[in-house]
Amino acid sequence: MKRNNRLIINLFALVVVLLFGFISILAVTDGRSGLTMFSADLQHRVSYAFLLKSVSHPERASNATVEPGGRDYEDGAANVVTSVVVDYRMLDTFGEVLVLFAAAAGVGLLMTERKRVVEHDASIVVKTAVPLVMLFAIITGAYIVLHGHLTPGGGFPGGAIIASGFILQFLAFRESPKRLIFKILESLAGLGILAVGLVGLFVKGSLFANFIATGTLGATISAGTVLIIYLLIGIKVAAELASISGDFIGGEQRIGG
Repeated sequence: MKRNNRLIINLFALVVVLLFGFISILAVTDGRSGLTMFSADLQHRVSYAFLLKSVSHPERASNATVEPGGRDYEDGAANVVTSVVVDYRMLDTFGEVLVLFAAAAGVGLLMTERKRVVEHDASIVVKTAVPLVMLFAIITGAYIVLHGHLTPGGGFPGGAIIASGFILQFLAFRESPKRLIFKILESLAGLGILAVGLVGLFVKGSLFANFIATGTLGATISAGTVLIIYLLIGIKVAAELASISGDFIGGEQRIGG
C-alpha cells in the first residue's frame, strides 16, 4: 500500500513538473516568430534600454558606444551590472539589504542562551597566520567594494570578504568581539543608504536617483551615488556578517579543554 502511494506521489510530481515546463515554454513563445529567446527584438527589451542608458550619452541614446575617459554619462558606471543593481533597480537591492538585516536580527534574538563548550586553543601556526590573512582580507575586500562601479564586485562580495577576516580572528583567538560596535556600524550604514535614497527623491523626484555628477567614465571617483551606495553596502554587509559570528561566539560559555 505504501509503495502504491509513493508511486502515485511520484507520478503526480512528474505531471506537475511537465506542466510547469510546458507553461514556461508558452510564456516565452511568440506565435509569429517562435521562441522569443532565439528571435528577440532587443530594442524592445528592458535590458537593452539599461545598456543604452549606462554606456551612452542621454542625447545620443541610439549609439551604444563607450568613450574611454568620456564625461556626463547618465550613470557613469563602467560596470554595466552595477548600473542596474545599484542605480536603476536600487530599490530591489535595498530590499536584499533588509533581508540580510532580518537574518542578522534573527540570529541575535535566538542566541540568547549561553551553552557550555570545551575550548581548544588554536596552534601557534594558526595564530601567527590569521592576522596576516585578516589584513589581506580587509585590503582585498575594500578594493572590491571601492571598485564595484568599475569592475565585477561591489558591496556584497567585498563586505563578505572583509567579514571573513574578522571571523577568522574570532575563531583563532577565541575572543568574543565587540558586537556593539558592529551593530552601530550596521545601523549607521543602513540609515546612510536610506538617506541617499531620500535625497535622490527630494532632488530628482525619484527614490535612489543618482543626484551626484557621474564624473569621468572609468575614474575611481565616478558614477555619482553608485560609489557611495556600494561603500555603505560594504560596511553594512561586513558588520552584519561579523555581528552574526559574534553572536554565535558570544552565545557560548567556554571552559578549558
